Amino acid sequence: MDIVRDARLAEGLTQAQLARRLGITQPSVARLEAAGDEVSVATLQRALNAMGRTLVLRTRKQPSSVDEPQVRELLRLTPGERLELHDRSYPELRAWANEAQAAVARVA
Repeated sequence: MDIVRDARLAEGLTQAQLARRLGITQPSVARLEAAGDEVSVATLQRALNAMGRTLVLRTRKQPSSVDEPQVRELLRLTPGERLELHDRSYPELRAWANEAQAAVARVA
């Protein structure tokens, strides 16, 4: 796990030195560093504590995957205007989708 490896290297420790601090073997530290997302928060905190560090977790709002300005613009239209827009756009979108489908079929 990069967090453990980065902290260990910042502290100037070898895997063997960190292992001694944790009371585990050097191969166990190597597995911990290679574990990726499979490390529990408690294990991560324990390893960091052995190096005089702490784990700080934060959350942040993910950006929307929806084009909100476009949605607002479309909602300003009446239902009839939205249907007209759809009817005008559909043939072009259908042609694009068919081209993309054909391109994927050629690659596969």
